[in-house]
Amino acid sequence: MAALSDDALRALIRSDPDAGWRAFIDQYTPLLIGLIRRAGVTDRDETMEVYVLICERLSERRYERLKAQDGARGSIGGWLAVVARHAVVDWIRSRKGRRRIFQSVQKLSESDQRVFELYYWDERTPGEIAEMQRSDLPSVLDALDRVQAVLSDRHRAELLSLAFRSKAPVPIDETDAAETVADPAPDPESNARFESALRALPAEDAAIVRLKYIEGLTNSDIERAIGVTVTTARTGSILDRLRLLLARGAA
Repeated sequence: MAALSDDALRALIRSDPDAGWRAFIDQYTPLLIGLIRRAGVTDRDETMEVYVLICERLSERRYERLKAQDGARGSIGGWLAVVARHAVVDWIRSRKGRRRIFQSVQKLSESDQRVFELYYWDERTPGEIAEMQRSDLPSVLDALDRVQAVLSDRHRAELLSLAFRSKAPVPIDETDAAETVADPAPDPESNARFESALRALPAEDAAIVRLKYIEGLTNSDIERAIGVTVTTARTGSILDRLRLLLARGAA
């Protein structure tokens, strides 16, 4: 199936929500994955966790948010850039209770570890930390020096990314009309022949291929994301058709 224009996709999801949703998933999954990664979530499993979160939110109440997307306020791609950023912020905040102190920091004293938590996770100033710990400011600064000494460049990059992404969350559908987001460039690694074969499949089948074999989601994650039943027999049939289409394209 050829890619739909924004107007055609909006019309489809309003007239036939399930078909529109499948078309949306097939057409915009690569963009969403790229947006999540550009927002700083680079681990594959974590990227897919955020992707599923976005799909669950967009599919709530029969795709209400997607139906309400207003073309007068920008393209679907630009809107998704905002949606993805908000989802990443919410996801980062939801993980705060599961965070672990870096191993190098764990070797420091309990007091220094607490300074690390307050400074990097809770974004407290050294003065606030001193007051909370009933300590003096020089002692807190000394503790921060010890923490800094054991942090690697990778640790610092992660902490900087966390600080940038942990600002106050905004509801996924609350996009300010004044906020203009340029459409991200298409994925430069996309294979034209493979994409052409995918477009020849029904949108739902193409979405299953993308999510299972390109993005690495499990069957249960796909079912959660797009609301379809995924079985071994079904995926085998889809792959057989995809191989045939690829063979024809190569001929």
